[in-house]
Amino acid sequence: MKIKKERKPKPSKFAVWWKWPLIVLALSFFLSLAFGIASEIALSGAGIAVSVVVILVFILISIFADMIGVAITAANFEPFRAMAARKVRGAKESIRLLENKEKVASVAADVIGDICGILSGAAGATITAAVILHVSNNFLMVFIASLVSAVIAALTIFGKAYFKKYAMLHSEKVIILLGKFLSLFHPQKKNKDNLDKKAKKDDKKAKKHAKNDNSVKKSDDLIENNENDENNENEELKETDIELKAEDEKIAEENDNNEIQNKDNSVEN
Repeated sequence: MKIKKERKPKPSKFAVWWKWPLIVLALSFFLSLAFGIASEIALSGAGIAVSVVVILVFILISIFADMIGVAITAANFEPFRAMAARKVRGAKESIRLLENKEKVASVAADVIGDICGILSGAAGATITAAVILHVSNNFLMVFIASLVSAVIAALTIFGKAYFKKYAMLHSEKVIILLGKFLSLFHPQKKNKDNLDKKAKKDDKKAKKHAKNDNSVKKSDDLIENNENDENNENEELKETDIELKAEDEKIAEENDNNEIQNKDNSVEN
């Protein structure tokens, strides 16, 4: 009889088309709100130097998020499976990322990258406001605002263009580094790996001691066998000495008897 395989229920059209976009919508809203509040707190009453640092941080986050999105799309499973077989740290986390590559790429490039790009532009407005505070020329005000926006856009596009190329050529390196970073948040797994390593070391030590004990036992057996062989040889030598003495005594008796017989014969003659 053929066993009927259970068919998995097909996902609904809502799950296919709307579930993930709605999750992204909520995630984008709350991340934008959190980053916006953080940037407002950092920039409120801050000088131009602090504003520049905040803008650079947002630009770097946007660039690296876009790089992760490209790397996760370009990477393949095979190298990470080989790493997982060798128990390389971060390999299993990398495989999980690749299993959800569409969602990871969407969150990294579309959500985090775009949010940081928008917020860096908003932070640029703070610099513009601080610079044009004492400027009365309308043309100069427009020029400064456009210059700040152009610098932010140029740095962001330059960074994304460079690191996209790097992510495509070195996708495995980017993903394994991300996997190692994520593995830091799995202390139980780390402790388990350490316990496994310790158990393996103890097994090796036990095997080594067992080999040493066997070798010592073998050497003792060899010494005992040599002693037994020597004892057997000594006993054989003693037996041969006794036999030789008995033969010598017999020969001496025969010689004495021959001499006596010769004397008797000479007396009779």
